Amino acid sequence: MRHFYLRMVMGIIWLLAAAVSLIMLNIPNVILYIALGIVFFRSAYSIRDKEKDKRK
Repeated sequence: MRHFYLRMVMGIIWLLAAAVSLIMLNIPNVILYIALGIVFFRSAYSIRDKEKDKRK
């Protein structure tokens, strides 16, 4: 479960970095940071689903 929380926090950090880059109008970094945030969120939810399957 520790990996789930770590990846959720990293996803939030990447999305915050995207917001800062958007304010500074650095569009290529916005796209990169949003993509990284989505990747971290998807991996976090896949870990959570695997943990649920183990409990059954």
